[in-house]
Amino acid sequence: MEKKRLTTALETAIQGVEKFSVVREERERLLPSPAAQSGSDAPGTASPSSAATVIPLTPGPQDIFTPERTYPASGFQPVMEVRTTTLLATLARFCVGMTMFTAVFFLGYYRERLPFIGERLRFAQPPSPMLAKPASSPPISDASQQAAGVTELQVVTASPSPLPFPVPTDYGIYALNDGALNELQLLPERVPDKRVAMSTPVNEPSRTMLSDGRAKFILFRRDLAGNAPDRMDVRVVARVVRALTFDAKGKPGYSPVSDAWNIRNTTYEFRVRPIPGYPEMLLVQSDKPDFTLSPGRYILVLKDQGYDFTVVGKVTDPVQCLERTDAANGAFYSECQKP
Repeated sequence: MEKKRLTTALETAIQGVEKFSVVREERERLLPSPAAQSGSDAPGTASPSSAATVIPLTPGPQDIFTPERTYPASGFQPVMEVRTTTLLATLARFCVGMTMFTAVFFLGYYRERLPFIGERLRFAQPPSPMLAKPASSPPISDASQQAAGVTELQVVTASPSPLPFPVPTDYGIYALNDGALNELQLLPERVPDKRVAMSTPVNEPSRTMLSDGRAKFILFRRDLAGNAPDRMDVRVVARVVRALTFDAKGKPGYSPVSDAWNIRNTTYEFRVRPIPGYPEMLLVQSDKPDFTLSPGRYILVLKDQGYDFTVVGKVTDPVQCLERTDAANGAFYSECQKP
């Protein structure tokens, strides 16, 4: 803005000088010459013989205006000098501003980082033997500091309470019985809906045996970490002990059956609970503390899949025993009268 103002003022001065020169030239052309003035009669004179007295004037060099001559003004400076002064002043202000900004930035940065740097250096350097506290120094008298130190020591040295049962190290489904883990095997047959009374026959025996029916289950699977069910079912897998057949004359007869089981819709509901400290493990147990499964075969149902196990002992529950009737139009099942 200052540069523009100075340029405008200079152009205005030049235009004024040019106008003044033009006006002066016109005035000099309009003035009469000395010869004309001497030959003409002055107005109001009585005698033509009286002539006007002409006094010659010799102008000095400073009174003659020449367009090519320069007339410096005391209130103006040359354009190059003004431009140079303006650029230098702007550059100086810019340098001072950048210096102040850099100083303020680094001051704020090191003010924030200085405590962390000092703490890191304090922990990185070994304690000096000259600054070590002597063994015979008196104890701290402040009771609050002593209590805080004892509490902190207890928090650091205290270990998490161990679980009352072992936990698996490999992914899988486990039955917790008598303080031991027993991995459950997956049945190849799909578990039918609860509305279906009987499933297709299962011909393979169970490979996981539990000593008693006070069983709990541990699920160790990654897909259950955020998608665990609230409850799970344990369903009965009843054994087919005999079959009723008819001969050619239509006479009925019973024949023993071996290695034949059917999944029934008889279920026992178990509750699913998280295991503290193990986000990928779940504990499955009955809501009733004294609940016990009777001897027989069962499956733990998880998403239409059955994990098989057997509680050893003499079968006394009728739901664990089935009789099959082989008729011309299919096979029919019923509970045993006497297991």
